[in-house]
Amino acid sequence: MYIIITFACFCISEHSFSVSLVLFLGILHFFSHSLGFSCNEKAIAATGNQGAQAAADWLLSHANDSTLDQKTCQEYILYLCPVGPLQKQLADYFEKTRVQCGWNGAHAYFPHITLCHFFKAEDNRIPYLTKALNRIQERLLKAPGHLELEFFSQVNFIGLFVHKDYYDFLEDIVATYAEEIRKVGVVMDPHRQQLHMTLAYQYDKEQHERLLKFAKEVDLNADVKWELRLYSRDSRAGECEVRKVTRSCLSPSSDDELELVEGDYVLADPHELNGSKNGWCKGISTVTGNIGMFRISCTIRASETSTWTLHKSLSVVPVNNMFNGVNEGDYDNLWLGEQDEEFNKVLKNKKIDECKNTPREPRHLFVMRHGERCDFALGRDWVDSCFNSAGRYNRINLNLPKIMLKRKNYLDFIKDCPLTEVGKLQARLTGEGLRDASVNLSHLYVSPALRCIQTAHEIITALGLRIKICIEPSLFEWLGWYQLGLPIWFTTDELLERGYSVDRNYISYMVPTQLYLDETVEHYYSRCADFTRYILKKHEPEGGNILIVGHAGSLDVCTRQLLGKAPRSKTL
Repeated sequence: MYIIITFACFCISEHSFSVSLVLFLGILHFFSHSLGFSCNEKAIAATGNQGAQAAADWLLSHANDSTLDQKTCQEYILYLCPVGPLQKQLADYFEKTRVQCGWNGAHAYFPHITLCHFFKAEDNRIPYLTKALNRIQERLLKAPGHLELEFFSQVNFIGLFVHKDYYDFLEDIVATYAEEIRKVGVVMDPHRQQLHMTLAYQYDKEQHERLLKFAKEVDLNADVKWELRLYSRDSRAGECEVRKVTRSCLSPSSDDELELVEGDYVLADPHELNGSKNGWCKGISTVTGNIGMFRISCTIRASETSTWTLHKSLSVVPVNNMFNGVNEGDYDNLWLGEQDEEFNKVLKNKKIDECKNTPREPRHLFVMRHGERCDFALGRDWVDSCFNSAGRYNRINLNLPKIMLKRKNYLDFIKDCPLTEVGKLQARLTGEGLRDASVNLSHLYVSPALRCIQTAHEIITALGLRIKICIEPSLFEWLGWYQLGLPIWFTTDELLERGYSVDRNYISYMVPTQLYLDETVEHYYSRCADFTRYILKKHEPEGGNILIVGHAGSLDVCTRQLLGKAPRSKTL
């Protein structure tokens, strides 16, 4: 049993949604009359049906896109993606091999199992593609246990192959989906090869043994859940190399030069990139659709999947039936370790007796929003006002922090701002209120945003507790507000150096690479609710109150579905 307590109110204004919808319809009316065709379907397809505001923003940014009046089709694909500790190990492997062994073909994607070939669909078929996934959802609940992977390598290839039982299950899922979408004229071919996850290919032969050594360091028995995902990409992306902008160029010197904004992506012909003699290349901005020349040195190579759109994600095994990757029915097996059988019996009986003999109080789940933040209190330009060009901090307002935390680039405060002095006071008073009410906390999970970490720090300081802060990326706010890229957060080591009691050994439920900038509000609700269910189940044996420190939306998205209610509107 647990009791949910939230520290603020959170609601979605129907009025604000209607205003956005009217604005969207007005923009569609303008573009439809200007271009001579209805372009709403193109915008909805490109944004993954995230709502009126996202589609309207896309149309406005693509006002000068030469392909806007062309009826081009997006390309779609089905992936099976790992989530959890195994995914984190795989992501670390990809990063380590990229840095130490150089770029290879696998780095163009995130860890996944490809279930079909790319297929095209007209924009007006998008609703049918997602509805078809809903129709196979029940089949996903009948997965044949644990998905086993085994290593395979040969010259210029290293990967993980799916065992036959799961291969047959996935093959049936894909065939059913293909049959569903064929009813509306969309043709999809299943993957003809043995289902596998590619770890490395298209690399120098000299790197084979090193890559294989790194690959075998991945623990294939690590906890994992699997998600079936439908992605789309620009049909031109398959023949291009993706470049991420690392240095902005906001004032092009000529009409044929692209405007570059840090964090954006550019598609470029790999042959032109490699053959450039003056350091310039022609590219396509994924943000505006504009075509022009750009300076190669202002970009770095990035994964192709960075520019893809997520349309739908379904769990193969429901989260509420899982505890660290183990079915609820197998919960007793969690007591079994490497000890002898007799010891395990004693240990398990001891745990059962303890649970029987110890009266258990109801647990409390506290969900709290962070305190007052600098940019909301002092304006979005607060960084420009109190930092000089050399990054020296000047406290121009008494509500600004007395001492500003040092970070590599002071501009990172723009997306990851600290609390004001009032914000710290709010958090400290809240902690004192909990202390006066004799509330004890046993577990603390916090969004990676600095303002949330500082709020948690003030609370446990006021409570006089020594519990550590577990930083959890899945608690970060809705990613629809971060289309230009995620904030650069403080690392665990940096926070420890600055005096924050962060748990260095905590393995997060989700890693930052799993946060997709094109997520829908529905997916936002899902990732936060899934994590909340997970920690409630995880800490059920030992009990204890849990505190989540997150954002305004956290109060609703972490609790609403626990109360048996459906997620709110699909537009925030």
